[in-house]
Amino acid sequence: MQMKQKSPYEKHVYWMTKDEESQLKEELALKQIRLKSAKGIVCTPLDVINKISSVSPDVWDDTCERQGSWYRASDKNGLYLVISSFDLEGYEENKAAVITESDFVPPKLATIEEKTDLSQDPLLKSKLPDKWKWPGETEKRIYLRWARRFGSEINDYDLLYLSHTANHANFIKPRFFIPDGDEIIPYSIDRTAHLCSCCVELFQILGSEFNKKLVAPCPGASIFARLDPDRYLLVERP
Repeated sequence: MQMKQKSPYEKHVYWMTKDEESQLKEELALKQIRLKSAKGIVCTPLDVINKISSVSPDVWDDTCERQGSWYRASDKNGLYLVISSFDLEGYEENKAAVITESDFVPPKLATIEEKTDLSQDPLLKSKLPDKWKWPGETEKRIYLRWARRFGSEINDYDLLYLSHTANHANFIKPRFFIPDGDEIIPYSIDRTAHLCSCCVELFQILGSEFNKKLVAPCPGASIFARLDPDRYLLVERP
């Protein structure tokens, strides 16, 4: 018996106003396609089983409220995020990225010293949302538990926070990247266990000026969107 080949992973990312999102919902309904609404967590639309979903602004204030501070501090604040497994005709101006799986293996991951340097960069400090700086005790325990779940031996949350912050810094002012002709492709500086809020890079809140990025999923995306841990995703501008 011939086995069915797995379809390649592909997601199309759009940012829309409330009126544009409502219009899209009506257009899809005429085609018998339901635009699902994400609840609680912004990354669930990345799951391959979700064909097309919308993330309203308030979802960024829910489960990942601290991480959502990057969204609220960005030019995307107040917009609806739509993540689709297929291209949306007529919404080319709204399109921010195409996400596909890659076989990228990072040539180097960041050391503690390199993460410290990244986290102290003045450009990062000028963009760092205040809310990001204040994780709660429950959140710290969750991230330490998730890190262990994905094979880490780190038991100090401050080291995780350093990795989380430095990784975002690398998409603001890259120090870890691969050359691509006259351009660079920044990449996530650590493995899944030590990352946080990869949605910020996947959805073009940080690093949108680069034509390509290579983003490793964070634990939340691996748990709630079933993305393969440590498998980098290629984010390309349309």
